[in-house]
Amino acid sequence: MTTSARCITCLVLAAAMLPLVAALADDQDTIDYRQDIMKSMGEQTAAIAQILEHKAPPDNFGVHTQILAITAATAKKAFEPKVPGGEAKPEVWAKWADFAKRLDELTAATADLAKTAVSSGIPATAPKVQAALTCKSCHDVYRREQQK
Repeated sequence: MTTSARCITCLVLAAAMLPLVAALADDQDTIDYRQDIMKSMGEQTAAIAQILEHKAPPDNFGVHTQILAITAATAKKAFEPKVPGGEAKPEVWAKWADFAKRLDELTAATADLAKTAVSSGIPATAPKVQAALTCKSCHDVYRREQQK
């Protein structure tokens, strides 16, 4: 095989592999995005907990609850592409109706939490936090242990 033929063969193979590489990048982007969404929710939940435990100033309590509600509202869309990987178990898509229902419930609960926090403050909101944030029950079914 001549050098020209080898170069052409390599170019053809490279061109044929581009869609595969692009698909892998897209899948990883999808996984990264949903992990970022879930991480954001965890960080806002941690900030809210710190405020309720008097370990952080209460000034931004309402803002943290609003950010949590907005982020929760984006979570379902982040899981709609059926892209296994990350910490999501295959059950997310195998039991999509249940998973989606739980995210819808979380979205409604965090929206109510944010509304109460902004309108009535910490004393009215604090009792609702635990009932609104049922993360563990969903994680037990749909999340693998965090990778270290």
